[in-house]
Amino acid sequence: MEQSAVSDALDGVALESLPVFPLPRVVLFPGASLPLHLFEPRYCAMIEDCMAKGPRAMAIALLRPGWQATYDGRPPIYEIAGAGSILSHERLADGTHNIVLRGVARVTLEELPARGLAYRRAQATVLDDVVPPGGVPDAEVTALFSTAAAIAAEVRKAYPEFTLGIDAGDAPGRIADSVADRLIADPELRQYILETLDVSSRVSCVTQAVIELLALIHAQLQTRGRGAD
Repeated sequence: MEQSAVSDALDGVALESLPVFPLPRVVLFPGASLPLHLFEPRYCAMIEDCMAKGPRAMAIALLRPGWQATYDGRPPIYEIAGAGSILSHERLADGTHNIVLRGVARVTLEELPARGLAYRRAQATVLDDVVPPGGVPDAEVTALFSTAAAIAAEVRKAYPEFTLGIDAGDAPGRIADSVADRLIADPELRQYILETLDVSSRVSCVTQAVIELLALIHAQLQTRGRGAD
């Protein structure tokens, strides 16, 4: 039921004029959940329009470096963004809003004229994964999954409820996206991964990132162990 609702929210009509929420450090991956608090008047107007007139979806676009100089206007954004369906919405007494988005797809954005709206919209085109002939080698997927699982085990020592939200049998693209969402913090790297349509290249990129992260975790644990001696 949830998947059907998510798919319906990003139909052809929505793609023709998709609301755009630019953010400085946020990249939305397909399949990821993103809670947001909307308080600026233009984005409160955006969510109210989404809920009243549709679409119940929006694109989360990462702001390009230097966005601070023109933030109140239309600062430059990366053209490839994550499109998400609005799973839940709460209007608070002070006029602000809490929402949860569910990532649906990668999209490329072609911005539309303002036409009197305070917020931005774009014509969006869905970008499909590119799977190499023969698929992604099992060994590469296993390396990504096992490294991410090792990191998750360390995280659960402090946060027992932490999960990656994946299974070994999931599609390689989904595994890479979920691991990137849960374990990679750097917004520029997240954007690079979002823009990597070739699934084999995406798996390799995410694997390298989590290998480096696991090595850093082990180094920190060793340092702490020596400090405790």
